[in-house]
Amino acid sequence: MSPAPYGDAESSRAMLDARYGVPRRSRRALLAAVGVLAVVAFVVFAFVSTNEPVRTQEAGYRSLGPDAVEVTFTVVKAPEIVADCTVIALGESFSEVGAATVRVGPDPGQKIVSVTTTVRTASPAQGARVDGCTVVEAP
Repeated sequence: MSPAPYGDAESSRAMLDARYGVPRRSRRALLAAVGVLAVVAFVVFAFVSTNEPVRTQEAGYRSLGPDAVEVTFTVVKAPEIVADCTVIALGESFSEVGAATVRVGPDPGQKIVSVTTTVRTASPAQGARVDGCTVVEAP
């Protein structure tokens, strides 16, 4: 059998290594370390961003006519925390047509509280949402 036109596999590998450098395993280790670091950073960010003292879940709304809407939502917080929650009524084009602030708590023994409030509106509401809650008193 005649030798391969470019020599054997060993000499070809040696030529490629001489031309392009020896592949390093450290590059693979570096990429793995960066990947692990990215995953850890994501987990920490996810934990910090969801570790809020007060969270809300919107349940629904009911129109009470052209000038008011009833909004029901759930607040999750420590029982001793007092929070002010801002509720917004939305018009046809999702513009704000009314707003109200509701004080929630303290609620001894209850971590999850259902809240219903009435929001006065300047025009008929087509929806409503909780804009957020701010802690007023904490232990």
